[in-house]
Amino acid sequence: MTDIILETIRALVLFGIVIFLWNSGSDRFEQSRNGWNLIITGFGLLLFGSILDISDNFESLNPFIIVGDTETEAFFEKFVGFLGGFVFLAVGLFKWIPGVQGLSDLVSIRTRDLKETNEKLVREINERKQAEKVKNEFTSTVSHELRTPLTSIKGSLGLIKSGAIGPLPDKQLSMINIAYANCDRLVLLINDILDMEKIEAGKMDFHMEPMEVVSLVEDAIEANQGYGEEHGVTFVKAVMDEKILANGDRNRLMQVLSNLMSNAAKFSPSEEQVELSVTHNGNTIRIAVKDNGLGIPDEFRESIFEKFSQVDSSDTRKEGESGMGLSITRAIVEQHGGVIDFDSEVGVGSTFFFTLPISE
Repeated sequence: MTDIILETIRALVLFGIVIFLWNSGSDRFEQSRNGWNLIITGFGLLLFGSILDISDNFESLNPFIIVGDTETEAFFEKFVGFLGGFVFLAVGLFKWIPGVQGLSDLVSIRTRDLKETNEKLVREINERKQAEKVKNEFTSTVSHELRTPLTSIKGSLGLIKSGAIGPLPDKQLSMINIAYANCDRLVLLINDILDMEKIEAGKMDFHMEPMEVVSLVEDAIEANQGYGEEHGVTFVKAVMDEKILANGDRNRLMQVLSNLMSNAAKFSPSEEQVELSVTHNGNTIRIAVKDNGLGIPDEFRESIFEKFSQVDSSDTRKEGESGMGLSITRAIVEQHGGVIDFDSEVGVGSTFFFTLPISE
């Protein structure tokens, strides 16, 4: 009885090995499959021999030709099953092992190449980071150093322009106005560069406090009305949901609104109105700036909020813009837990809007 149990266990183990080898060999690399089928055949013959060995224990099976305790059965069991199985297994292993060794060598080579490539990439990334750091430090230093004298020059030109030191002939006054306008653009450009550097370094400060959103929009309209008049545009209030509070940095949000309003004014036809609205939906506030300008082509939709993105390079250069305003605006809105987006139709106009969480 013990022999039957052990022989049955041996047969089941061999059967499990054959099934495992058959399934695992189906998705192997061709290089590692060489000799694999011979190995499976070898284990199959060993299983065949084990089954015949089990049949020796049952006298009732003697009448059958290849089962039971007969010479024919012994031939199949010893020579075809066990001996043939070991022969196929040996030949299969002889053919399979070199293929596996070759595959192992190939993996080692590829691993070494990958390691060298990875080390090269790490060096290049570190070099780029270092170069980016040097560039940012240089840009920041130059911007800081330029801002002070430019502010002083702008103040001096403003005094001359206002007539504080006496009246100027029209030709000289025209030149002063041009110098003042370009100085103002340089100051705005430097401020944009410094803001972008702070955002990328994570050093832009925010002083959050509850504030009334409609009041913020009204202050923005008043602060930018002169800019609108320069472009022949009037800022007006549209829908205003009163008494909505949001938690935010008033100065930074004023910067967001000023940016959106200045863009709307620059790209709107003369004598047009730019509408500002404040609405709320659930737990969010939506602040929108709507113009009747040129609109934004679809090809710029994905990149409009990226750094140095320009919808119309000629118009942008004409207005002296850095192309960083909307990128800075998005960063400020996201720091407040909001999102910014726009709707636009070419030749009809655009509506830029951003959301803020309602203060509880």
